[in-house]
Amino acid sequence: MVARHRLVLLVVLVLSIGSLGASVRPLTLDEAITIALKQNREITIAKLGVSKASSQVTEAFGNALPSLAISAGYNYNIQLPVFFFPNPQTGEVAPLRFGLTNAYNVNAQVQQILFNSAVFTGIGASKIYEDASEAALDAKVAEVIAETKKRYYRALAATGFVGVAEATFNNVLETRKTIVALFSEGLVAEFDKIRADVAVANTEPIVIDSRAGANNALAALQTYLSLELTDTLTLSREGLDVPVDPPAEDAALRQAMEQNLDLKALALQVKVAKEFISINRSDYFPTIAAFGQWQNQGQSESLSNWFSASSTVVGLNFSMNLFDGLRTSSRVEQASIDYKTAQQRYDQILELLKLQVRASLNDVRSAKLRIDAQKTSVTQATRGYDISKIRYTEGTGSLLEITDAETALAQARVNEINALLDYHVKRADFERVTGVVDEKYRRMVR
Repeated sequence: MVARHRLVLLVVLVLSIGSLGASVRPLTLDEAITIALKQNREITIAKLGVSKASSQVTEAFGNALPSLAISAGYNYNIQLPVFFFPNPQTGEVAPLRFGLTNAYNVNAQVQQILFNSAVFTGIGASKIYEDASEAALDAKVAEVIAETKKRYYRALAATGFVGVAEATFNNVLETRKTIVALFSEGLVAEFDKIRADVAVANTEPIVIDSRAGANNALAALQTYLSLELTDTLTLSREGLDVPVDPPAEDAALRQAMEQNLDLKALALQVKVAKEFISINRSDYFPTIAAFGQWQNQGQSESLSNWFSASSTVVGLNFSMNLFDGLRTSSRVEQASIDYKTAQQRYDQILELLKLQVRASLNDVRSAKLRIDAQKTSVTQATRGYDISKIRYTEGTGSLLEITDAETALAQARVNEINALLDYHVKRADFERVTGVVDEKYRRMVR
């Protein structure tokens, strides 16, 4: 017994020394979600994907805008170029050098696409891709919110288990105090005193284990939120609000199919895959472009006396693929297969989503019923424990009744916390499946 007390004292001393440099930090569920959305790397990656998609939209529009290019060059002719001209009378070929030592050339060209199916289709495809990236970001936001809620609820429940263990330990101490007083007056046997001492010794490790479990749950939450592990979190009970009845199954299914963010992102990916068919098929169609060109060139022997001239031309370019070795048809076929694959995946996820909604809805309902049942159990167990103490004091009951009542009360309280935890964890999953996300979190991330 003395060794046990020394062990408890040592654990308390170590925990006290470890917390000297720590600070107490209150943390609500809303604050935890806000921190998670700001710190989560997957959110950052998804936001970069949205930025990239936005740049691709700009790039696609740029292909339809006029392009302007300018180029300039300077040549120093160490040896002048030579042309060979045949003499039409003698047939002899005579070399003829032309040009001057120094030469420059300035060229400016503007071009405007008048018709190109790939360009115009690409603009629409890039906008759909941007929408798909934003939907993927929203889906990641929903995932992080659900995961944060579950970690927060588990940490909150773990602290609740500590409260149950400490309350049970206090009850055991109170019972032993009563038995010691009765034993000193010769009203109870020594056996009851020994059992009371053993009960206290057996309950101490439960308190220690529950505190360790709470520390681990809080550490898991802090790690997920990228918070300092030296800080001591105090969680708000507002995270475990009063359970509400879930919606009807038809309404839940309808909402999931309309609002589920993963499904929305996948539907947009299917549209992008379909657009790629049109983009690849565009190689069959001609390209028509208008162009204008201005050119200025000059030559000089000594860099002081330049001879120069300018020219300007405008016109139309027409180009069309007549045969490219079946590459275009192969690309169209591959894009069609990608589209069909994406459509099949969408249909598969849709069926799986329906199953998830039904299963999640049943889990929420079951947890809600267990919460209601456990409230009654805790009330009855508390009443039974009070009665067992009164009966023992009056000499009509036994220590075994008190022990059984204490165990039943502790188990009822644990079951109540577990039911409440299970409800909110399942509720978080249900809200993610049905696409329930507070708009303020989406605005904050955007």
